[in-house]
This record gives sequence, structure tokens and C-alpha cells, in this order.
Amino acid sequence: MKKWQKTIISLASIFALGACGAREVADDAADSTTAILSTESEATMTIEDARGSVEVPKDPENVVVLDFGHLDTLIALGKADAVTGTATENMPAYLADTADQFENVGTLKEPNVEALANLAPELIIISNRLVDFAEQLEEIAPVVVLSVDYTDYWGSVQKNITTLGTLFDEEDAANEAIATLNDEIEAVQAKTAGISEKTLTLLLNDGSMSAFSTGSRFGFIYDTLGFTPVDATIEDSTHGQSVGYEGLLEINPQILFVVDRTAAIGTASNENAALLENDFVYQTDAYKNNKIINLSSDLWYLSGGGIESIHLMVEEIVADFQ
Repeated sequence: MKKWQKTIISLASIFALGACGAREVADDAADSTTAILSTESEATMTIEDARGSVEVPKDPENVVVLDFGHLDTLIALGKADAVTGTATENMPAYLADTADQFENVGTLKEPNVEALANLAPELIIISNRLVDFAEQLEEIAPVVVLSVDYTDYWGSVQKNITTLGTLFDEEDAANEAIATLNDEIEAVQAKTAGISEKTLTLLLNDGSMSAFSTGSRFGFIYDTLGFTPVDATIEDSTHGQSVGYEGLLEINPQILFVVDRTAAIGTASNENAALLENDFVYQTDAYKNNKIINLSSDLWYLSGGGIESIHLMVEEIVADFQ
């Protein structure tokens, strides 16, 4: 028994001798110690993240979140006040007005460990972008890695929302948000069921183009929202499959979604602006049918995977296919 426990028991015995006797007091003190240990245990919980089981504080009040999707989920669940730090540079437009509420603790790819440690958080929430830093961050606080599975995008997003709802004691709000998003997704699926055009997603980056299809970082467009992918086999890579003008014309998408990575990270690029002003592009069915659709790059490239970001992504698609 630790010294502090012995002291509690001894003092309790002295004060109660006249009324109850030494044995009863000792029993009461032991019960009191058990209650304290039980309260401490109830203050934590075990959840499953991308790496396995992790013990974390329940409903923490000082959290660092280095993922915009998880951040917007916590805001939507009414837990913005629990977040003390995040990556405030290059925040997507839909989150930009919240930047002043949080301390800047790095970027989505590299945390500022010193600034983060100064906040003394109870918990750190990251995505797979920062998984290589997880062990280093665990020296500061428990780390939860909530990643998106591109082969089951919507399924993994629902799991992440549910996990955060459980962690912050907002299960009902999380379930309600998921139900609402499912309704919105089903409304899009009802529209895409009547769309037979073959679709491709193109990422522009410093004058180069990468193609994405099912099972990719933009697989949500196909696997969940129901757009039909092009016939060509596109490599399922995080960075997409590099494609040139001749290749794009050969694939010949009838619907072309475009995400400008360079614009998303806040770097203007004349090269990207000129990429689609090309005779090869002009020959595609997507161009001829006015079906080249520029998506909100900061939303689709930097965020996604959160309650608000999924809503905005679905809303943007719906607006283009009324």
C-alpha cells in the first residue's frame, strides 16, 4: 500500500474510534480508496483507431486536432471549445473563420512539436498523413489515428464520426449527423442512377495532371455517390496515375471533375490554369458537352472525411447536376 493510502486510513480510524470502532473505520477507508480508483478508471476509455486499441481520456477538454475533417466533425458535434490547437495555415474556406479560436501547432504533414507540447493537451487526434509522427507525439499525450480507407471511404468516415461521438460523449449527435448525411448521399445516388456518362477525376499540380478513379482518394465520387468510372484502368494510388494530353484524350471522359492541388495549398499557378486550355482537351466529350467541373480544391484535397466537409462535398456535386 502506498504511503498516502496508509495516511488516509490512519486518520480516518482516529476520527471514528469513538463512534464505530477501528475495524469499521478501516473498512470504510478501504471502500473510499476503491471509489477513488474507480472514478479514475471511469475517466478513461479504450477505443479502436487505425493502429489498434488505445486508452484515452473520456470527453477531454484540451485536445489538439491535426486533420480538418476531424476538426469539422468536432465543431459540428458542439465540441469546438475542447480543441485548443490545430493547423491554422491554409485552412479550407469553410473553416477559415474558426482559425482565430485555435493555436497553430504545425501543418497537416508536420506538427510543430514544441508549440503542441506547450498546450499540454490531454489528447492528440491525427489522420494517416501524420502517422509517422505518432510515436513522437505520444511522448506528449495519447494519440488517436483516425484514417480514411479509400476502398471504403464512406464506411470509414462513418466509423470515425462514431468514434469521435463516443469519445466526446456525443453519440446521439453523431448518429443523427450520419443519418442526415446518408439521406443526402441517397439523394445524389438517385440522380446518378440516371447518369450513364463515364467519369474521370483529374488532379492538377504544378503543371502536371494525375487521374483518379474508383478506390482512390476521390473514390467517394464513384464508390459512394454512384458516378460511372471511365473504362480505362486507373492506378489506385494516393497520388493518382500520371496522365498526359494524349492519354487524357484516349480515355476521353464524358464528365471530368477537376481538383487544383496547387490552388488548395495556397500557391497560384499559371501552369495549372493553362492545362485545360489545350486542343487535346477540347476534343474530349467532357469539354464538348460542357461537363468539365472544377471542384472546390481546398475542400476536396485538404479536407473531407468530416460531418461538414462531406455535407459540402455532396452539396457541391448536387449543384452541378440539378
